Amino acid sequence: MTSKERDLMLQNIIDMLSKEKGGVFGNFSRTASVNEVGNISDEEANRYFDTLFYSPNGLQRVAMAMQEPLKIMLDYHGIGRKLLKIDTIPQGEIPVYDKDILEFAAVKVANLGEPPVVETSVRRIAIPTLNLMRQAKVGYEDIEVRRYPVFDRAKERVAIAMAIAEDREIFNLLEVAAAVGPNQSITSPTIGRATLAAAYGIIGDRQLQPAQVVMSPSKYANIIALDSTAIDQATLNTTTQTGSIGVFFGMQLLVSTKLPDPTHVFVTTTPDKLGRIPLRKELQVQIFNNVPKGCYNVLGWELIGFGIHNTYGVVLIKQS
Repeated sequence: MTSKERDLMLQNIIDMLSKEKGGVFGNFSRTASVNEVGNISDEEANRYFDTLFYSPNGLQRVAMAMQEPLKIMLDYHGIGRKLLKIDTIPQGEIPVYDKDILEFAAVKVANLGEPPVVETSVRRIAIPTLNLMRQAKVGYEDIEVRRYPVFDRAKERVAIAMAIAEDREIFNLLEVAAAVGPNQSITSPTIGRATLAAAYGIIGDRQLQPAQVVMSPSKYANIIALDSTAIDQATLNTTTQTGSIGVFFGMQLLVSTKLPDPTHVFVTTTPDKLGRIPLRKELQVQIFNNVPKGCYNVLGWELIGFGIHNTYGVVLIKQS
């Protein structure tokens, strides 16, 4: 558990004690900073913990205080924005990007829920921006019965849903870009040093820098299972100590459970050479009182686009 997660658990314990002493519990607008919690000495922290732990139902209360730190560790983290360059678009501007390689295709998301559009032999590509929205509901009764800040959690759920929606669109673009692009796909029964080296070579031959590897957890397991005959000793030591490689051949390893085909692995070039995410409006979260339904609607909205203008920069590794 990191120091931030430990401080968050400690703050939850302090809030519980404040409730027992007549204080206000569940103030959704107040979040303790790390410095505020960190100023408590180790002796005081142990005293707070013992006071709560040895009280009636103490173990259950400690478990409740640990919910939020554990939730942070388990929530989905989007990786799609790490693959493409984000361009902030001023109001009224049109996101148009020039191409200097005419003979190979570019792909973009034209509308949500539709297949990506392929454009060939064009000098420039216009990437439209789309209304991307997700929502969560908070029932009136949840405000009273939940032991965690329900509105804060609803906002987090919306942000997670938006990250998943973005990743799905970007992963679909990678599938199409690999299919229509000039790079030959690699077929292999497993993901290992030789397979990644072959993909590295393909992108390098295009005078591009290989930068990212996108895969499912099952494929990542193939990499961390490599022994000393497949990877150098320094990397093997890191893997043994941390359970994670993180970087392989200088390429960042990115893992997601939202790939359309979990048997596919993508090796991509640097974000600025691969594609763009034109962003007109960053994520906004608003809360509306839905009286007829007896709940609050928590709505997340952003105006965003997705496009890959250089299909040279994608290599697909398929399972044989």
